[in-house]
Amino acid sequence: MSRRMRLALASGGIAVALVMLMVTAIRAASSYYYTLPQFRALGSGAVGRYVQVNGTVGTHPRWNPLTEQLVFSVLPLASGAGAGSVGGSAGARFPAVVAAAAALPVVYHGPEPDAFNPGISVVVAGTLRTDGTFEARQVLVKCPSHYTAAAPGQGAQWTKT
Repeated sequence: MSRRMRLALASGGIAVALVMLMVTAIRAASSYYYTLPQFRALGSGAVGRYVQVNGTVGTHPRWNPLTEQLVFSVLPLASGAGAGSVGGSAGARFPAVVAAAAALPVVYHGPEPDAFNPGISVVVAGTLRTDGTFEARQVLVKCPSHYTAAAPGQGAQWTKT
């Protein structure tokens, strides 16, 4: 094989490797997340799979500063927050019962997130264990207090709080 042919093959191999690296990096960096009902619809296919799930922090998060462990539940977002309603008509009559049944138990090891309180919107990133507990590697707190919705026809406003 001539020297020119070997150089062309080597250059082609490097180009293919770079394209594959770029595709892999773009997929890994994408920030898609599931709503809680979408995540539940994955069923057993979600076990052991790294995913991001969006929801609302439940009523009784427990933080242990000695072990840096945060245990809480993620509830579906309210239907006005962009998620579908959970539970249909039963959800309207018994929202606490439906919310408890739909809650996703989460365990997170690491520093306590800032502004972490019940009722706030969060994105948890991690894997679902076989026991049904979500092992979060990352907890992202969404901070809607800095955003003020505008009246129809006006622009939205960012405020510093």
